[in-house]
Amino acid sequence: MKERLLFISAENPFPQDSGGKLRTGNILNILMMKYEVDLLTYRNPREQKPQESAPAFTMHEVERRMSYRKAMLRSLYKWRNCSYMSHADMDMHSQIIMLSKQNSYSHVFISHSLLGSCIDIVRGVLPEAVIITDAHNFESNLSAQLAQKKHGIAKLYFKLNAFWTRLDELKLMDKTNLLLTTSEQDGLSFKALSSKNSYKVHVIPNFIRIGDYRSKAEPEKEKWIILPGNMNYFPNVNAAVYFYRDIYPLIKAQVPEIKWYIVGRDVHPDVAALAEKDPSIVITGYVDSVADYVRKAQVVIAPLLEGSGTRLKILEAWALKTPVVSSTKGAEGLLYKHGSNIMIADDPVTFAGSVVQLLQDRKQGAKLAEQAHRTLMANYEADSVREKLLSLV
Repeated sequence: MKERLLFISAENPFPQDSGGKLRTGNILNILMMKYEVDLLTYRNPREQKPQESAPAFTMHEVERRMSYRKAMLRSLYKWRNCSYMSHADMDMHSQIIMLSKQNSYSHVFISHSLLGSCIDIVRGVLPEAVIITDAHNFESNLSAQLAQKKHGIAKLYFKLNAFWTRLDELKLMDKTNLLLTTSEQDGLSFKALSSKNSYKVHVIPNFIRIGDYRSKAEPEKEKWIILPGNMNYFPNVNAAVYFYRDIYPLIKAQVPEIKWYIVGRDVHPDVAALAEKDPSIVITGYVDSVADYVRKAQVVIAPLLEGSGTRLKILEAWALKTPVVSSTKGAEGLLYKHGSNIMIADDPVTFAGSVVQLLQDRKQGAKLAEQAHRTLMANYEADSVREKLLSLV
């Protein structure tokens, strides 16, 4: 009989409509090979149709009481990160205690560094439990990047938030038994933060299950470019605005029939405004399958100027054999070679030229996508990380 494991996630991983949810769900699937899993998460406000292939686990849902505004206010007197994800300890406190007392878990998996405050609750009930935290990102760096974009009082507040987040990460390094990161860069950042705890840090790269991306029929490619992702996440919002302002006009001048699809949930007003300015831009909002759009596109773009971790949307494009043009920041943490499995461009003219080149040369795009697919299968498919993850947890 398998041991039981408590898996705490502020993001309900289903449906898997964002990079963070994909990582959480894929890790969950692997852990269920070794454990009976109790998943503690927030109730999903979006009704989801049952999936035939949905994994078997026991889900325990709580309601989200902490709004982002309340989280910001609470952060001022708690000196903690202002994301409402980092205040999940309030909503999940009683459930963590109840489940821990009922099951006496030997292992507890916490899916995000921003949930570090839940560790104290677990330790109070299960002092001997092995606690594994999956960082997702080096959040203090992300917070500092966000602060740079702000002005006035907002800039001061988010600079403080970056400082508080760094303190949270230091506490996390002390309290968790293992810390998983998505890239070597993030791993080195955590090790530099606390050298005495550096032995706890292990890299489990973002990965996908290739079976989720197989299709019986491959659709005809359209003259589309795709920017996928959560469109309320500030690096994605800034990337969309930057691409529209500095790069897209250069592409349209050479390929006037182009369509640009922005595919992702929670569309920020700054992103929604782009489609109002240009009818060639299509904003889908939430869709059941981002893969259906990526399959039909000729190019996936990742013009990110900030961020942390690695982009699962690039891995999905590689799985679907759609070529990618990315900034260096967008491809950070991935194994890539410019011109071999991806096109890297860090200025508008070069970025636009790379996109146009792939739109006009289907053979080059297919060659790039094929090599990217090989890179994916060797390094970022579930089979390539399963053994290491199960040996750690």
